[in-house]
Amino acid sequence: MKKILMAVTNYYTSPFQVGSHHYARAFEKLGYEVLFISNPISPIHKIFANNEQLAERERIHDLGGEKSGNITYYVPKTLCTPQNKSLLSSKFVLNNWYKLSHPNIMKYIKDKGFESVDLLWFDSPMFAFLLDKIEYKHSILRLADYSKGFNSVSENQYNAEIEIANRIDTIIYSAKNLKEKYTDIKDKSKMHYVSNGVDLTFIQAADKSLPEEYKNIPSPIAVYIGALHEWFDVDLMYKTAISLPNYSFVIIGPVERDLSPLEKLDNVFILGKIPHKRIAQFLSNADIGIIPFDTKKHKDLVESINPLKLYEYFACDLPVVSMHWHQLKALGSPAFLCHSTEEFIDAIKKAIKDNKIDTVKTFAQSADWAERLNDVLAILPKAMYK
Repeated sequence: MKKILMAVTNYYTSPFQVGSHHYARAFEKLGYEVLFISNPISPIHKIFANNEQLAERERIHDLGGEKSGNITYYVPKTLCTPQNKSLLSSKFVLNNWYKLSHPNIMKYIKDKGFESVDLLWFDSPMFAFLLDKIEYKHSILRLADYSKGFNSVSENQYNAEIEIANRIDTIIYSAKNLKEKYTDIKDKSKMHYVSNGVDLTFIQAADKSLPEEYKNIPSPIAVYIGALHEWFDVDLMYKTAISLPNYSFVIIGPVERDLSPLEKLDNVFILGKIPHKRIAQFLSNADIGIIPFDTKKHKDLVESINPLKLYEYFACDLPVVSMHWHQLKALGSPAFLCHSTEEFIDAIKKAIKDNKIDTVKTFAQSADWAERLNDVLAILPKAMYK
């Protein structure tokens, strides 16, 4: 059985199921055995981390990892982890955290039989050391965002990502402008655009019954599901909810920024984190999917986002209303793209009446992760999938 070691940012059971999670499952279906290792935790996380998510990461670590089919997932633990905070942002911590891990991460990898693999996959800069520690036939870096746009990414972490990029065999990126934005990557010929997608089999098989949380929420429902970081535009959401008092606005995701202005509104419902397996329930019973990103204040970051939620909304037959940015427009999707608060409000009203369900379904069907994996395999040496 072929093996892939995936060194990634988000832990496997995270509420944020991003590209690498979907690729892990796609590789498993292809017949690969997968070891999925996510960014480390440390005692310092007790100070600033999301406690609920930290508890889940600690649980996975304390169990020595868990298995789902042929995917083994694990969260390393060490004395100090790289963070964009004071001394933790140093190059020393970034390059040496793995030596302080317990159990030692390299011993863990060896014990699991992954010291020699067919594919070595990265989406996190914290694992650059693996390039010198693991035997591999081919290596891949996946760029899903412009990392410099995140406040949590230090200069040394960005430099480590560039080091990986310049040593790796293949780079895949999910937003078209990333190829030019990453000016420090020397060999652009190994960079290949592969868009994001959606797991249609998962969506189609999912429970779509009315969530208990929706029973006292009047229709029509406009839903947002995803990260609630600085690029989530609270002011836009506030003005939209005030202007559309007969609409309900449901916000789903771990709350990691101040939403207090929205908490005061009777037609805004902040539900917090939900398990990924319940996504289709909440989306299928809504009327509109929204993407209220701050494309002005966080332009540099948002311009490099190819939002997974767009595909999930469409897969659940929702019309989509979003703020406009160039990458989103380049996808050619049937989403309503808006340049202002006024356009965003008007588009929500229009989307209810002008839901082109057939166009939405067609777009979703063309974006299945199985097709995305085929795009990746077309780039790789044939020995990787035969």
